Amino acid sequence: MTIGSETGAPDLPSVELESVDAISILSFMLVFIILLGGLVWGGSYWWKSEADRTGRRMAAEASYPDLERLQIAGQQQLNRYEILASGAVRIPVEQAILKLSEEFPADVRISEEMQGNHIRE
Repeated sequence: MTIGSETGAPDLPSVELESVDAISILSFMLVFIILLGGLVWGGSYWWKSEADRTGRRMAAEASYPDLERLQIAGQQQLNRYEILASGAVRIPVEQAILKLSEEFPADVRISEEMQGNHIRE
């Protein structure tokens, strides 16, 4: 049995339009994408910094015996007295710098260099 309306015609099923606010959905998606991008960027930044820190720590803990041997030999060469085959005398670096500063004060060296009178040995 059909229930009629006041006019006597049977009522047909009708579909009511639902209004959905597109601005709120789009703003939610925009905020979600921005937050997701920030999380991805922050995670990758943290991952890279941890990888760099781990690499530096491993390099610091690594042992390089050849490098250590070369550094010790270099320090010994800089801090010893020696007469070379050419007749030159090698003295420790600190003493050589001290001697040069005593013999040629800074103002004398600068003025001689400006005049073009370089010290030649």
